[in-house]
Amino acid sequence: MRVVAVVVGVLVLCALSAFAGLTAGINLNPQSTVRFVPDWGSVGDWVSGVGALLAVIASLYMVQRSERFQLARDSEQVMLTQEPSMAWLTLHIACKGLRSCTVMDLRIGHGGKCSSLKHALSDRNKGVFPARLEPGEMVQLDWSGRDLIPTLQTICHLGLKNTDGLYFEVVTGISVHRFGLDTLTLEELQTGADAFDISLTKREDGLPF
Repeated sequence: MRVVAVVVGVLVLCALSAFAGLTAGINLNPQSTVRFVPDWGSVGDWVSGVGALLAVIASLYMVQRSERFQLARDSEQVMLTQEPSMAWLTLHIACKGLRSCTVMDLRIGHGGKCSSLKHALSDRNKGVFPARLEPGEMVQLDWSGRDLIPTLQTICHLGLKNTDGLYFEVVTGISVHRFGLDTLTLEELQTGADAFDISLTKREDGLPF
């Protein structure tokens, strides 16, 4: 809004300067031009008109700002935080917007392939979905040790050539939110895969294991 006001003010100043310069130029060179006597009383009308224009611009700005705020209120905002550590993976799914959301599923995918992780949740997280979250609330998912095996097998069955581009998808009642796997998360999954002799990518013979 300040930028708009400054721009309009500069334009008004330029217009007045040009008007004054035109008046002086014509009056100082009467032989080549027709004498021009401006009606300076009309300047007030111009200022009034510019003020009305600024009022309209301000109104439009406030309307757009209100619409953006309303859109933010109505939109669903979900955050996924990844916290890998030695033989342990923790995910936090949080509702960060101004409206509640219902998390229906967590998926892992690559390109156009995607698989649900509902069956790969640890025993302490079984039955967590659907999870209704109010603004500011979150659900925590934990895997440790052998808990990771079903998740590793799910990735394996995607038949990937490499793990670059793996992502999590948080599925809610109205949308799907995608989050790329952090480097540390990938490293932790690869460490677990090596420990349990599971290949996350397709072997040269085409077999997943």
